[in-house]
Amino acid sequence: MIEEINPYHFYNQYEPRQPQPSDRILMFREEQVAMIRRPEGLDYPRFAELSLTQAEAAALIFLFRINEEAYFLNETSVDLSFLCWFPIAQFRELKPNYLAMAGITAVQLKRWRQTRRFCGICGQALCDSPRERARVCPQCGRVEYPQISPCVITAVIDRSQNKLLVVQGHSTGRRMALVAGYVEIGETLEQAVAREVAEEVGLKVKNLRYYGSQPWAFSSTQMMAFVADLDGSPKLTLQAEEIAAARWMSTEELPENADPLSIGHQMIERFRQGRL
Repeated sequence: MIEEINPYHFYNQYEPRQPQPSDRILMFREEQVAMIRRPEGLDYPRFAELSLTQAEAAALIFLFRINEEAYFLNETSVDLSFLCWFPIAQFRELKPNYLAMAGITAVQLKRWRQTRRFCGICGQALCDSPRERARVCPQCGRVEYPQISPCVITAVIDRSQNKLLVVQGHSTGRRMALVAGYVEIGETLEQAVAREVAEEVGLKVKNLRYYGSQPWAFSSTQMMAFVADLDGSPKLTLQAEEIAAARWMSTEELPENADPLSIGHQMIERFRQGRL
């Protein structure tokens, strides 16, 4: 999965530090990221490769660290003529994994910063905390942390037929997926699973079992995965505005996915292997 970057280690602790020559700099325009072509493949520019003024260097935002190399966000205008621009969707295919993990996590933090420019209580411009990864109002003291939305994803299995429910959303094209949705106010994760399955495909489930979790920066969510057995009729009633198509698939019908990016695709692959 995208967060599995061995032998590298991702450190998300906030560190007030100055950029070093080998540190990587992330720059975005709209939904594109600036990258540089190297003989070994695509990479992010190093601090030493950018001709930043002292003021521009001081304005870099520390994001996180992978092993001993820090990653910074540049929000100022600099000369980018020697760089190439790629859509952030390419993080789904970018190798090695640690570069993809770094890129999409930077996107998550960039989006958070863009939507936390002013205080929602008093309207004052927010500033960066010197001690933690947070936006702080200098007038009323309100603190804003990065947005992480809880989301459940469920592998629904018809044990009598040994088939897995696979869906396709309107925004995912032909990509196979599992039933998923945001956790609403006042409900447990288990209640969210039952509600989402009922809403999206009109089914009831039982025997819920927790599978695992995954940070999914593409949508600023924390995915919490469950396996559930079909309870009752397998007849599907689709929520048309959410689900484009859905079908029950056997292990023989599912295509192999040797390197699943998401926890949902990992569950699909494990069902195909008879391990779910």
